[in-house]
Order: sequence, then structure tokens, then C-alpha cells
Amino acid sequence: MKRLFLTIFLWFWLPLLAVALVLAFLVTHAGFGYRSLLLMFHDLLLFSITGAIFCYLVSRYLTKPLSKLGDAAAHIAEGRLDTRVDPSVRNRRDEIADLARNFDRMAERIEASITGQRRLLGDVSHELRSPLARLIVALGLVKQGPTEEAAENLERIGSEARRLDTLIGQLLALTRIDSGVDRGSPAPFDLTNLVQEVANDGDFEARARNRSVVVKSADACTVTGFEELLRSAVENVVRNAIRHTAEGTAVEIALQVGNSRALLRVRDHGPGVPEGMLSEIFLPFRRVASGNSEGAGLGLAIAERAVTVHRGTIRAMNVPTGGLIVEIDLPLA
Repeated sequence: MKRLFLTIFLWFWLPLLAVALVLAFLVTHAGFGYRSLLLMFHDLLLFSITGAIFCYLVSRYLTKPLSKLGDAAAHIAEGRLDTRVDPSVRNRRDEIADLARNFDRMAERIEASITGQRRLLGDVSHELRSPLARLIVALGLVKQGPTEEAAENLERIGSEARRLDTLIGQLLALTRIDSGVDRGSPAPFDLTNLVQEVANDGDFEARARNRSVVVKSADACTVTGFEELLRSAVENVVRNAIRHTAEGTAVEIALQVGNSRALLRVRDHGPGVPEGMLSEIFLPFRRVASGNSEGAGLGLAIAERAVTVHRGTIRAMNVPTGGLIVEIDLPLA
């Protein structure tokens, strides 16, 4: 930053010095008396010194905030992701302040991304370790030779293998959504038809559990995006509702259109979610402590990422009379 300071200083001061030298040359050859020349040189010297001070202050004003920006960038490069630009830089009223605020937003995104990746890695390690440990135990029991529990142990091996396959598949889905791989090009599609198809599939699955899925209303609407990706989001929300709704009740779906938006609501009749966890259920591996331990806690995370890709929002809210509503808000085509 010292080189930049010197460059700015010289850039401002050298023209002033050149003017002073030209004036000195002209005055010297103008035939003035000694006393007059002395006074003029005194004024020119004062002018040069004043100009130098002015150039120093301007250079300092411009380079000091840039130096603080550079320090913040260096700290982030060292891994101190919570570093932010000094408030005195952000509070300026110029383009440097805009740069500082944009830098802070970038730093926040980087910190959130890195922190999320670290947390996800820890969660993945934990989630994979549990079924693998049970798989190893079951394999050890099978190796001991034929026993009355052999069939049960083999079933356990199959169950844990399927769980691992589902978990890895969901992790791959999350990765693909974040990376944008295999999305293709966005295109208009019939959201009403998609919701009806997902509801029919969900109802077929729910009936095996003495539950059902019903579409209360479905306004005709079209959205632009990636149909299969959004289908995955709606399916995950509906399946989550099927798992948590009480036996003998129905998961209710409503699709409404208004203000150039499509609003999809999926309601279950389960125990709901603690208020403090309503936003956390969309994070990977976040599960509410309940008697239902199905799933790895990735379904709603996949739904949230897919909805975000479509410039939409997703949120959850408890129903005062019981149950949970997951609401997806999407822009129309």
C-alpha cells in the first residue's frame, strides 16, 4: 500500500511542483529586483509545501481505507473467516464504502458456505457411521455360522445397505443442486399437473400406512424452471408430511395463484415442530426428536435448495389446532 500512497502523492504533487518551477523560471527572467524575487520564491516555496501537505492528506484519505480492506482480505486468506472491514471504511460516503460493504457480504457468504460444508461433513460422517457400525455387527454375526437369527441378521444387512444407498443418493442430489450439474435449460411447465401427480403417488404410498393424501384445491398455473428438480422438492415435502401425520388422517395439499405467484401448502396432522426449530428443519440432517426416526433429515434440505434455484421461498409454520404447514412460494412463468 506504500507504493500506491507514493504513486497518488506524486500524481497530485508533481503537477503542482511543475507549475511552481515554471513560475519561478518566468519570474527569474522577468527582470524583477532581488527583494521582489526573494518574496516570490518565498511564496512559491510556501505554495509547494502547502501543495505537498494537501497531496499527502488526499493520498492518506484514499489509501488508508484500501489498506484496511487489504488487511481484512489477508485475514480471510489466513482462515479467519469472521473478519469484517473496519466500520470507519463502511461508513464513508464514496465508492470505497460500497466496496467495503460488498466485501463484507462476500465474506459472510464465504463464512456461511465453509461453516456449512464443515458441519455437513461432520453430519455425513456421523450418519454414515451408524448404519456401517450396525452392518459390521450383523456381518460378524452371520460369519459365526447358521443360527436362528441368521435370517434376521441378513435382513438387517439388507436394511442398512438400503439406508446407506438412500443417504448417498440424497447427498448426491444436494451436491447436484448446488453445482447445477445435469439441470439442462429452464423451461415452462404445468405446476398444477405436477402437484396432482405427486399427490397421487403420495396417496398410494400413504395408504399402506393407513393415511392418505388429498388435494384440497389446485389453481391452474405454469412456472418456469426445472420440472424434475421441483418435482423432487414437492415429493420430499409430501413424503415428510406422510411420515409425520397421525394414523388415520390425511395430508392436505392446496395450490393457489395470486399476485403473479404460485403458493403451494402441504399440511399434516402430526405433532408439529418446536417453534425454535421451524427454520432449522430445512438444514441438512436436522430432525425433530420424536417417535418417528425415519429418514436421514435431508428431504427438506433438498426441497429448500430446489425452491431457491427457482427464485422461490419455503417456510414451515405450526397449526394452532395441531400439525405443520410447509409453504412453497414460487414466481409464475
